[in-house]
Amino acid sequence: MRHATGMVARILLILSALCLSAPALADDREATLDGHWALVIDDATIFVFALEQSEDGGWAGAWTRPSEIDSNGVVFRQMSGQQTVRPISTQQRQDMVQLTFAGPEGARRNDVLQFRFVSPNQAQLNYVGIAGEPYPLVRVNPDTPLGPFDELRIYDRDNAVTEAEFVAQAEVPTMPEDEDLSEGPGAATRDEGEAEESPRISADFLDDI
Repeated sequence: MRHATGMVARILLILSALCLSAPALADDREATLDGHWALVIDDATIFVFALEQSEDGGWAGAWTRPSEIDSNGVVFRQMSGQQTVRPISTQQRQDMVQLTFAGPEGARRNDVLQFRFVSPNQAQLNYVGIAGEPYPLVRVNPDTPLGPFDELRIYDRDNAVTEAEFVAQAEVPTMPEDEDLSEGPGAATRDEGEAEESPRISADFLDDI
């Protein structure tokens, strides 16, 4: 009888351990950059990024941004329209995913964005060439629109949302449809090695204010 009781106790202990480990396994599956992320300042969505990891571990991505924007990396203003662009190259460096986007037509510079996972609903964006702390990103659904934008308002990165509740949709498509795949003819085929990797947003646009 004692032997049978001991066996039952051991079985119960094993089942309890399995139940306790299930949430941890679920958390591990969620610990990824795969999904959609947004830079949100106050009540306006400035950028939306789509990151998708393939079965072989590689990454694909897209950047949805205003068609018109005036920014120095610290504040954003005069934003309107919406376009989605694809990177010309992607790579993973340890815990960071890097996407490189073609710069404006005629300019020898690219936009280099580096993403780092923080928590299931939080990530960080380092815009290479822009000083300051990384931009906070929050997880969003694929159909999240940009805006709303007030043309008279200045949006300060210090007011960026660092944490927001995320409610997943029943059906989540993978990557957004392209609205603008390049900045001009030949942009996607530009030799990345010849391009200067510096940001398109400038630091002097507020000099006249």
